Amino acid sequence: MSVSIKGYHKELKERFEAEEERLRKVLGDDVVIEHVGSSAVGIGGKNIVDILVGVKTTEDMVPVRDLLTSAGYREGHDTHPERIFMALRANDDGTDRETGEGDYHVHIVVNESEECMNMIRLRDFLRANPEEAKKYFEMKSVFAKEAGYDRKTYKALKSKYVSKLIKKAKDSL
Repeated sequence: MSVSIKGYHKELKERFEAEEERLRKVLGDDVVIEHVGSSAVGIGGKNIVDILVGVKTTEDMVPVRDLLTSAGYREGHDTHPERIFMALRANDDGTDRETGEGDYHVHIVVNESEECMNMIRLRDFLRANPEEAKKYFEMKSVFAKEAGYDRKTYKALKSKYVSKLIKKAKDSL
């Protein structure tokens, strides 16, 4: 799959709000729903809406995954013991799209876990530091080019940079 980095689109916030409302109907009030990722910061990227769904315990992750599956989400490959990754394609009509633009990505995590807190810390740090956010967006374009627009290679390059940003966010607390 290829990766394409684009400027921020203001409708991403509106798309999050609409999907949050839909998810609230599906998942109820026992979960935390947060807008995370680049679209929550107001910077460009893959134009995917990233959503954190926080649950009380690890055991709560699977029932939430099942509810999301019933709502059209599919479990992704990026799942591990601390997070279940789900995706909803914006044009889930069977057409082949490589960019992922317009998709929704849900990260099911335990509230207050390191995984959960890192996503929120990064979002809040970038919102509070516009120059860091601008540099992060610029670096995404650099990483995409360095990766030859290969999504897997891009994610590996970006992951190292994000780890540094999370450390900066923790240090600034």
